[in-house]
Amino acid sequence: MRPLILASLLLLLLAACDDTPGKWSLYVYPNAHDQSNWQRTDRFKSEGMCRRAGEESVAALREPKKAAFRCVEGGAPG
Repeated sequence: MRPLILASLLLLLLAACDDTPGKWSLYVYPNAHDQSNWQRTDRFKSEGMCRRAGEESVAALREPKKAAFRCVEGGAPG
């Protein structure tokens, strides 16, 4: 019984180590009115992770009140 429990725990641990790239991309616009100037970061695994990174990126800018961000799944913003 004990080896079965240890094998199950090991399998769960390995399943948690997921290295597949994410599908979400973050676009940060330092000036929300000029969307020709942007910075992209790829490979977020979820929209929530992308949004948190967007909020942090905007907050780190010199003028965060003028900035905006967008999270897009699998492609360029529309």
